[in-house]
Amino acid sequence: MGTGQTLLALAAIVLLSIVTMSIRQMYVQSVNNTVDSQHTADALNFGRDISERIHTFSTRYIEFENEYGDCNADTFNLEDIDNKCKFEMNSIAGEDYIGTLFVEAESDIDIGTAIQKGRVITIRIFSERDEVSTFRAEYKTILANLTP
Repeated sequence: MGTGQTLLALAAIVLLSIVTMSIRQMYVQSVNNTVDSQHTADALNFGRDISERIHTFSTRYIEFENEYGDCNADTFNLEDIDNKCKFEMNSIAGEDYIGTLFVEAESDIDIGTAIQKGRVITIRIFSERDEVSTFRAEYKTILANLTP
C-alpha cells in the first residue's frame, strides 16, 4: 500500500469520526432539550395545581385567611419562606418542585363590572436538585371572597 492510499484511508477514518461525533452531539442536544421541556411542563402543571387548590377557597375565604393569610414573604429565597407557604411535588422526570405562595393584602378587585374583596396571590415554582434551587415559573391569580 502506498503513502497516498494510507493518507486517503486515514482521511476517510477522520471524516467518519467527525460525522459520527456530530450525529452523537445532535442526539445528546435533542435529549437535553426534551428533558428540559418536560421539566418546564411539569413546573407549569404544578403551578396550575396550586392555583386550582387556592381557588377552592373562594367559598371558604375565612379558612384561606387562617391557613395562608400570613404568607407574605415576597422573596425568591426558599429559606425565607415559612413551610406552611410551600408545596412540594416529586416529578417522574427526576426533578423535585417547590411551589411558594405570596399573598398580598386584601383589597378591592375589579371583576368584570363588579368590585369584590379579595387577594392577589403569586405562586412561584422552583425546581430543586442536589440542594440547589432554580426558579422555573410564576403565576398570579386572584382569590375573590365568594362566601355567601
